[in-house]
Amino acid sequence: MTTLIKNGTIITATDMYKADLLVKNGVISEIGSEISKIASEIIDAADKWVLPGAVDVHTHMDVQCDGMTTVDDFETGTAAAAAGGTTTIVDYAEQAPGASLLETLDAWRAKAESRSIVDYGFHLALGDISEETTGQMPAAVREGVTSFHVPLDGCGDRAVRDGDLLDFFQRAAGAGALACVHAENGDVIRLLTQRLRADDRTSVRHLAAARPPEAEALAAALALGLAEIAKTPVYLANLSSAHAVEKVKAARDRGLPVFSGTAAHYLTLSADGYADPEGIRYYCTPPLRPSWHADVLWKAISSGDIHVVGSDHRAFHYSGQKDLGRDDYLQAPRGLPGIQERLSVLATAGVHAGRIRPCTLVNLACTAPAKLFGLFPRKGTLAVGSDADMVVFDPKADTTITKSQILSRSDYTPYEGMRVRGAAWIVLQRGKIIAREGKVLGRPGGGEFLARETFSLP
Repeated sequence: MTTLIKNGTIITATDMYKADLLVKNGVISEIGSEISKIASEIIDAADKWVLPGAVDVHTHMDVQCDGMTTVDDFETGTAAAAAGGTTTIVDYAEQAPGASLLETLDAWRAKAESRSIVDYGFHLALGDISEETTGQMPAAVREGVTSFHVPLDGCGDRAVRDGDLLDFFQRAAGAGALACVHAENGDVIRLLTQRLRADDRTSVRHLAAARPPEAEALAAALALGLAEIAKTPVYLANLSSAHAVEKVKAARDRGLPVFSGTAAHYLTLSADGYADPEGIRYYCTPPLRPSWHADVLWKAISSGDIHVVGSDHRAFHYSGQKDLGRDDYLQAPRGLPGIQERLSVLATAGVHAGRIRPCTLVNLACTAPAKLFGLFPRKGTLAVGSDADMVVFDPKADTTITKSQILSRSDYTPYEGMRVRGAAWIVLQRGKIIAREGKVLGRPGGGEFLARETFSLP
């Protein structure tokens, strides 16, 4: 099957130009002006952008969090992904107590293989930072999992000791993997939470006081210092604050191989939402910050100190799940939906607001995540030989986000009422149309597991 995309403006992380693309056997076979070869299907992309399929390296499908299961499994979550222009996800496979890393990987592959509409890979999120677990990392790398994640916001028995974190970094580097961390200081959070609760300050309005930006900066500084000792690259996921960005920038200014990501909600939403009577719907960790932090995050994107913007899609219902925490936020599960909204929100708040160029949008949402997580150049770019994962994107589409448009099972979207410019018009996976104008045509099980390459500096 051949597909010809004509008259579009091709946008990569480095270039923006008008050209046609010819797809054969699922890969891009030719890029040029006025390609006139016979094709099974011709798509006229006049007045449209042609982007690489977006790569979202921060998703949580079909997983338990805070005693509840997310409402999106790999079928509904990747349907929302496809509708929004995301053709590849890297999901967090979370190690259960007593499970080995390979058992964890097998469990997550079983969840995804018959359900995922888009291509997928996995980070292994370690629940046990023991020598036994870290010793299994090379075997997981041989299976194509080349990134491992450790959260630093645990306390007590769940706290990660400094020596264990250093050992984790060294073993990840030795296995050819990228070490990733969630940077918040768990002991600080525990103490602040206890004191707030003693004063009956348990509503989500007090979340920011329990998880302040200083606690994020403390954990970021620790992780970066230990990574420097280990002489290993490190990726800080989900930066939310100016305080943490400052630590990343200082490390990068010294030439250290430090990389970071944030999520679309930290760039566009603010802590003002917690004052709403239904503010618990915005409960996530790290929490949303005052809006001036978002200004700093955008500047860090422009300076090259933030490399990736994911969705951190962890979808729950407001009714019956989130609303259980209206009086005590710890009774609600953490996380926000947003995988379908990501590209449109970034195009609006970034490109159309004059903060970034279209090429930077592609780098944040497609190319940099593919490079950092072992998928480039198969994914994340438009080049001869790359997978024909593409988004024909209408930059002039003018809509207001409402839940009725969103395919996630979650009964709300945190972006409700936001006016956006730009939307995925047609989405292709390996040359086949999987979504058109928000309607999903791909089938469950059509996505492929991606065995990723070992880490190398991009």
